[in-house]
Amino acid sequence: MSTPTPNGRFSRVFSESDEIRILVFLIRTTKSISPPPIGTPTINRIIERLNHRFTPSQINDKLRRLRDKYRKHVKNRHLVKTHHDRRVFKLSRRIWGEKKSPKNKTEKGAETVESGKGEGEGILEKYPYLVAEFSRALPDNEVWKERLKGLDEMKLRKMDQEWVHLKVDEAKLVAKKAVLVKQHIMEIIGE
Repeated sequence: MSTPTPNGRFSRVFSESDEIRILVFLIRTTKSISPPPIGTPTINRIIERLNHRFTPSQINDKLRRLRDKYRKHVKNRHLVKTHHDRRVFKLSRRIWGEKKSPKNKTEKGAETVESGKGEGEGILEKYPYLVAEFSRALPDNEVWKERLKGLDEMKLRKMDQEWVHLKVDEAKLVAKKAVLVKQHIMEIIGE
């Protein structure tokens, strides 16, 4: 929500940290209730938590906008671009996302979904080096997982093997460096 400034531009009413605080507070106060009841008592507690800087209608509107933004991001994950958007998405998922029921080991298909692994997620477990490198390179971005799931297994296997070969080459280089360091130390101390 924005308000016009004297120069005609709009300024944000809620800062990014306000949005995070609202979502965290909502998670804490409605842990076991899904979907959370967002009524007057909850709104008033949020207002108190934010030092009475906002009106109930502003809080209500912000919650509606955050919920709508979450739903839009669920449909199009590529819209989650900034670090703040990722945090808002993760917190919003805890509030408005589908709750997972306890595992039922009698149905294998249901077990995969309930364990948090969607379709294609288990396939990535076969390529640990590839997944580890992307997790290190893009720690807060989950888009690469979705894209990898869309690749065929031959391509994934080839990519994983390239990382394995690189790791082996790195290990050889480290060993070579250790030998060179030892050799130079021996020359320096005169033995």
